[in-house]
Amino acid sequence: MFLNLNNQQTKVFLADATGEMTGARMRLERVLRRAGMGVVSVSGEFSAEEVSTLIGSCDCSVHILGSVNIYDEGCDGYNSPAGVQYRAAKEFRDEKFKMFLWNPLGVIDTRNAYISAIRRDIVENTVYSQVTSPIVFVEDLRTIMSASPKAKISIGAADIFFIYNDADRDTASEVLSMLQDIHKVTSLGINMSSTTSYTDYINSQLQASKMGVIYVDYCVDWVLSFARQLWKDSGGDSAKVPLYVAANSEHVSAQDLKALKGFMEYTLTGKSLIPLEIKVYFDKKTGAK
Repeated sequence: MFLNLNNQQTKVFLADATGEMTGARMRLERVLRRAGMGVVSVSGEFSAEEVSTLIGSCDCSVHILGSVNIYDEGCDGYNSPAGVQYRAAKEFRDEKFKMFLWNPLGVIDTRNAYISAIRRDIVENTVYSQVTSPIVFVEDLRTIMSASPKAKISIGAADIFFIYNDADRDTASEVLSMLQDIHKVTSLGINMSSTTSYTDYINSQLQASKMGVIYVDYCVDWVLSFARQLWKDSGGDSAKVPLYVAANSEHVSAQDLKALKGFMEYTLTGKSLIPLEIKVYFDKKTGAK
């Protein structure tokens, strides 16, 4: 929707490759760099601790599979740089870090039967691919890595869904505290440096609330774009849940909010009076007495 505004470069740990896969690794590195990825390209002997430090600075890792067995203990590739890096990356798999396994030859036979064992061992946040083209592989990687993790927050019925930019959290907390004395309120502070997508949560929580309030103190530019997008996504003029912008007049002027006129109602008043203004609007829209 609009919350994933932090367009960070994906940083890829490109693991060493064994034997005949060296050429494929070189081609893949060129494609990754042309695609604008940050690449940590590692080849040669590194300690497990050094490898873990390098992997920890990345968003994902890529491991190229060939005929040398890097999976089974006792096999030629197990203690090779590629094997050590493969096992180190497995320790990092979580909601944020993904591990990509690329088998560009595609065929699984007696030369690389260990790949079948690797595929059986695949768990969440591990991606196996046997597309032959490094360009297609990188495009798939880009698509997967650009999908933001979704916020895991429970939805609950509320009178008011109170949303604010985390940069305004100090005064937002004060307003929220006063508002909670008179209404059942669910709140959300949006951190603009986060890659987490709150889209589904916002839409669901808004529908579970009687009214949505967007609070602003310093972050005027943010509230204008956010409020307009939320208004559109929630149904515009036909929305079932009313939206209201509450602005602190200490730092926001009527001129700042003129772009809201015609599609969204708002209040511009002192911080201490904002909860009262919200209550008046709530009563007006819900018929509460």
